[in-house]
Amino acid sequence: MNRRDILRIGGGLLAWPGLADAQPGRRYRVAWLVMGDEARAKHSVDAFVAGLRDHGYVAGKNLEWHIRFADGDASRVAGLADELIALKPDVLIGVEEVAGTMKAKTATIPIVLPASSDPVAAGLVQSLARPNTNVTGLAYQWDELFVKHTEMLIEIVPRMTLLAYLADGTFPPPVQERFERLADATASAKNVSIVTFPVRNADDVRQALAEVKARRAQGLVVWTTGTMITLFGEIVSGVNRLRLPTISGAAAFADGGGLLSHGPNFFASFRYAAKFVDRILKGAKPAELPVEQYGKFELVLNLRTARELGLKIPQSILVRADRVIE
Repeated sequence: MNRRDILRIGGGLLAWPGLADAQPGRRYRVAWLVMGDEARAKHSVDAFVAGLRDHGYVAGKNLEWHIRFADGDASRVAGLADELIALKPDVLIGVEEVAGTMKAKTATIPIVLPASSDPVAAGLVQSLARPNTNVTGLAYQWDELFVKHTEMLIEIVPRMTLLAYLADGTFPPPVQERFERLADATASAKNVSIVTFPVRNADDVRQALAEVKARRAQGLVVWTTGTMITLFGEIVSGVNRLRLPTISGAAAFADGGGLLSHGPNFFASFRYAAKFVDRILKGAKPAELPVEQYGKFELVLNLRTARELGLKIPQSILVRADRVIE
């Protein structure tokens, strides 16, 4: 599947004609560890289940489906991973931060990433073209996305001198350090200083935003991970009180009252990720299945929030918006 195919999938062509249905009489076991809570994850779970159905897998018929929710608490991930691995599933599902924990616990059960920011940097795969591990799936290039996020905030605040960055503090230090170096380089290239705040929970977010206010940052980029999505509510309420232009990579951020989101259509990607499960259940080895990259990002602009913050959105962003919330 090339980048054009991914773009087509994001545009709505989600079925995979020509693929054989699941083997009759066989019952497959699929287990998913969700970083967030059940309510926030509902649409993603529904999309993934629909993708499985596209390939002929139906719970209660030929599919045994197990799911656990960490409720945004990183301390629960290891225990929940143990629970699911003990079930001996045919395939494990998890986004980047939980996939790392699962991979550390099993090198034999295939793991599918429905979303990841940089699986190579995270140590999940050796390369996108040939993972050479028990992990494969979908990825977006976080460094490219961060550049776009920075550029958009500078368009909104042309005289910006200090940019803040909320990072996912649950990632291993080497991964965080690499992303921080990339963020520093991006900001420096735009003649902007940057300050980074790794956060793990709502208390961290409140403390970080207090520091953002004290330092008088003029814009904020929020890293898009499962952990950060569970914190969107706290982040949105905080940045809007500060009247701070903020962008993240998930549409849920703008839908929830944030100013901007720019990134993959995660619901489409979760449905599409079922393709990897199907291929593995039919005998493919994850080590040989290339990690695929998103071919299309969508820009969502919350004009209602812009008005509340007293911001004038430049025409250069308005014309690029795929969706505007009035």
